[in-house]
Amino acid sequence: MLQDFEFALRQLIKSPGFTTVALLTLALAIGVNSAIFAIVNGVILKPVVPVRPAEIVNVFTARQGASKDYRQFSHAEYMALRESTDVFADVSAVQFALAGLGRQEGMRRSFAFLTSENFFSMMGVKPAAGRFYNAEESRPNAKIAVVVASYSYWKRQGGRADFVGSTLYVNSKPYTVIGITPDGFSGISALLAPDVWLPLGMYSQLGSAFSDAAGLQDLAEPKNYTLNVVARLGSGLTIESVRPRLPVLTQRINALQGAEPGAARELQVQTPSRFSISTTPSDDGPMGLVGLLLMGMAGAVLLIACLNLANMLLARGTARSKEMAIRLALGSSRWRIIRQLLSEGFLLAVVGGALGLLLSIWTNSLLLRSLGALFGSMSFSIVVPLHPDALVLGVTLLFCLFATLLFSLGPALKSSKADLVNDLKQQGGEPAHVGRLNRFFAPRHLLVMTQIALSMILLFGAGLFLRGALKAGGIDGGFEARDGLIAEMDFTLGNMDEAAAKRLMFAAVQRARELPGVRGAALATMVPYGNLTNAKRVMPASEASVAKAGPNAPSQGQNGLYASITPGYFDTIGVRLLRGRDFTQAEAENKETPKVAIIDEIMAKKLFPNSDALGQRIKGT
Repeated sequence: MLQDFEFALRQLIKSPGFTTVALLTLALAIGVNSAIFAIVNGVILKPVVPVRPAEIVNVFTARQGASKDYRQFSHAEYMALRESTDVFADVSAVQFALAGLGRQEGMRRSFAFLTSENFFSMMGVKPAAGRFYNAEESRPNAKIAVVVASYSYWKRQGGRADFVGSTLYVNSKPYTVIGITPDGFSGISALLAPDVWLPLGMYSQLGSAFSDAAGLQDLAEPKNYTLNVVARLGSGLTIESVRPRLPVLTQRINALQGAEPGAARELQVQTPSRFSISTTPSDDGPMGLVGLLLMGMAGAVLLIACLNLANMLLARGTARSKEMAIRLALGSSRWRIIRQLLSEGFLLAVVGGALGLLLSIWTNSLLLRSLGALFGSMSFSIVVPLHPDALVLGVTLLFCLFATLLFSLGPALKSSKADLVNDLKQQGGEPAHVGRLNRFFAPRHLLVMTQIALSMILLFGAGLFLRGALKAGGIDGGFEARDGLIAEMDFTLGNMDEAAAKRLMFAAVQRARELPGVRGAALATMVPYGNLTNAKRVMPASEASVAKAGPNAPSQGQNGLYASITPGYFDTIGVRLLRGRDFTQAEAENKETPKVAIIDEIMAKKLFPNSDALGQRIKGT
């Protein structure tokens, strides 16, 4: 066998043009497949939780009888769940926040997780350096300024050996770095990872980026519903076996609410989404289909490349037909020739696969840098293990073996089945005469037709994707995006009280309105197609509606996105109010004015289908 590889290597060196084209073709094809599989493996296949991931579930609370009326948990509710050792082996609380990291002159807004002290042990990870925070530091309102840095953030800071124990400024206040998370750990998301982790005891210092409990900074407050709950199922339990036990836990949660009408809740558990960070259950069903589609398209590229190489090998086999005839005439067996030709193909596939693997590493590194720059502007860090692990290397080897069989076996079989008389009569490798019909259905022509067919499928798919992207880009969003400028202000990142921050923001808007050429300026907590959104369930607040519905009736409300704005916002983005009026400056500043809201036409029709929405009262849950 070694002799076959030595002879194959000499043959390939003798044909540098053919070898170069073949290696480049294979490198591109196998590189594409290896790169896409590395993405699918890192994003979809590889477990987010390193230890027994099937046991980890998200816990949700919904109003009884309402299919979509979800909210977060209070700290008291979380502690009640944590004591339920008959269902859960461990329960952890998680909250998300935006924090300013660094000093004032170099501050960067970053994504942060606030968690209970048992979060890391429940996920099965140990610190890369230092330690994680303890129960005392996670106690509500403990205000012990400690922080755990992510591995990627530590590396971006230079990977200093003395980083643990150093001071890190969070929202302009000093925190002591006590530990570093392990490399690749992203918490409960497959894509997005926080830069820092803080104990729940620091919640009052940061607040929440996504909580509905606006204005509530005391984590011990019973009505401060601000925590997401992640749990590990007890030994031997599954989601299906746990669900019959949830009503008992539901009673404990409802007991904390007292006898308030309509406050009864129910608990739900679900496998965590790999991509969604939400207070409502969600699944990743479409992502598996996307991964399968990507692998299918990459496989088609590999198949086209292999067919192209098979065509080249058939032409090469025709040129070497006299050589094969001589070898057969001298007593060489067909299997010996097939083995030698397969050795040539395997050498091409292995070297091409190695080049393709290097290409995939480079392209994925480029992709990570591009995504890192994109998500960096959105306050996120992306943590996806796209470097080749044992699985990626093994699959790349399978690609090489598959390519070898696909493009080498057919030409090898054809070359070993020589017509000794006709082939020995050929001059200079000129093929023997064949009929016109046989020539049309020759293997080389069939391979070319197959290549064209597969290429057309890929081109049609790319065309449909481009058409859909252009159509989506041309959708009328209902507002004027042209000539608009957005500037972000976040005074929570600095050491500034709320009243002073509001004065600065209102003054900045007023100065912007006075600039030449400025048609309008306003403040908003959310912009159309922005990076972050807040949602709330809204329902009519009239006594007649509540009495008619009953405390446990299905909710009449609707889920909707909401934003806090200042007067002039709609004029600034080019949206005309259909009815009613804009907010006043006094209402925007909350100067003892009645609470007012503006809703869109769809919400008005859903909440008040048979009456005028103007003047009606609504409430959010």
